[in-house]
Amino acid sequence: MIHRIGALARQAAMNTVLTYVGIGLGFVNVVLLYPKVLESDQFGLTRLMVSIVTIAAQVAQLGAENTVIRFFPYFRDPVRKHRGLLGMLLVFGTVVGLTAVLILGLLHPWLTEVFGDRNVLYGRYGLLILPLVFGEIFFILLRSYSRSLRRTVQPIFIREFLLRVLQMVLIMVQMWRPMPFGTFMLLYTAIFLICSLALVLDLYRTGNFVAGFSERWLPGRLRRSMITYSAFTFSASVAGIVLGNMDQLMIAALLGESSLVQVAHYAVAFYFGSVIAAPGRALHQAAMPMVADAWKRRDMPLLGELYSRSSLVQTLISGFLFLLMWMSMDDLFTILPSEYAGGMQVAWIIGMAYLLNGMMGLSMSLLSMSRSYRLDAWSSFGMLLVNAVANFFLIRSMGIVGAAYATLLSMVMLNLFRTGYLFRRFGLWPFSTGTIKVILLLSGLAMIFPWIPFTGTPLLDVVLRSAALALLFWPAAHVLGVANEFVSLVRRIRER
Repeated sequence: MIHRIGALARQAAMNTVLTYVGIGLGFVNVVLLYPKVLESDQFGLTRLMVSIVTIAAQVAQLGAENTVIRFFPYFRDPVRKHRGLLGMLLVFGTVVGLTAVLILGLLHPWLTEVFGDRNVLYGRYGLLILPLVFGEIFFILLRSYSRSLRRTVQPIFIREFLLRVLQMVLIMVQMWRPMPFGTFMLLYTAIFLICSLALVLDLYRTGNFVAGFSERWLPGRLRRSMITYSAFTFSASVAGIVLGNMDQLMIAALLGESSLVQVAHYAVAFYFGSVIAAPGRALHQAAMPMVADAWKRRDMPLLGELYSRSSLVQTLISGFLFLLMWMSMDDLFTILPSEYAGGMQVAWIIGMAYLLNGMMGLSMSLLSMSRSYRLDAWSSFGMLLVNAVANFFLIRSMGIVGAAYATLLSMVMLNLFRTGYLFRRFGLWPFSTGTIKVILLLSGLAMIFPWIPFTGTPLLDVVLRSAALALLFWPAAHVLGVANEFVSLVRRIRER
């Protein structure tokens, strides 16, 4: 068990490092460069297209990502090329990809009308989502295959680091020597396709890109189980990715001529808040294959240990990040053009939503990989319904702040269900006395820090305040005995 948890810790630590490097690059892109180089509606168009592509690709792959991870232990056989699983994924991806492209192409006139703005930008460039969706579907499927092979770091590197670096190069070129916006959008699209190709090359380089059609193995009983699992986990796999992306789609559809501008404002604010989600994303990426194996063996001690450790570590790290963001909010938004100031409340609400989500640890992975995946599917579908209805009414009455409240409401309801069910059904509980200590520590610092004077220079104050918080928070966490798990991760990074 120690060896397995150690392997998870190493991968989760590396994933976390790469994720936060990507967040740093994304901060430069989203906060410092895009709003100042592109017009607000042009920037909003890029965010809207990414949201459409993300949702469309998740819907098109029909829950196959989690299904591959859940059932890969039954296919694992390097000698027999994992029984042709990759070949079946490639055929499946081609079929659903072409279908998605055809449907979106036919819907383009209607989407142009729905997302119409004063500059008709979506009408001009919206068809670029077709190659983006096709490439994204293959990236999702190949990412699931790579993660099943315990190669979780490489997809994270490509999506969190390589993509952001290429985007930064593009926007800096645009700033240095402006090109027509149409040319910019073509290159912006090409960057995503390059990243999908990079994952193919990584699998090929390591000898894992082998279709194995001659070894294809899929008995009827297993096929039926996989189809049933995919059907019931479809909404669960879509739910997490829809949050934030659905918000932007509905903002674009409901706020009239200024919709793309409002999408840009919401996207920047959402980015600040979603930084809190990074530890959870990194941990889930590394943990899902291990959780699937543990459920197959009914290894409840391992599942319980993963659950409690993940909750404490995420509460510790996500709580610290939320405190950093909250205490520096005013200074951070002074960096942006003044028109973005209305998103400050959005950033706080989204940050709180992801902090509460992180405190639940691996509840999503535990439920979706268990035999109770049907309940996870229905609850996720319910969350999507709550999110859509709440968005419709709150966006119309409160603007982009309403979209943030809709996200908070739907995430809280879903996590209450998951946590309660895992406790009642399996006796799994994420919280400990360490969690209470972390919450008290965060609350104490939140009450003290607003009274501490700083220089009044925004960027300098962000640095000074972050350093002061770190110097107070982490030694206090160590004294309280709640930093042991994080210290263990740091030690494993150094050993690696």
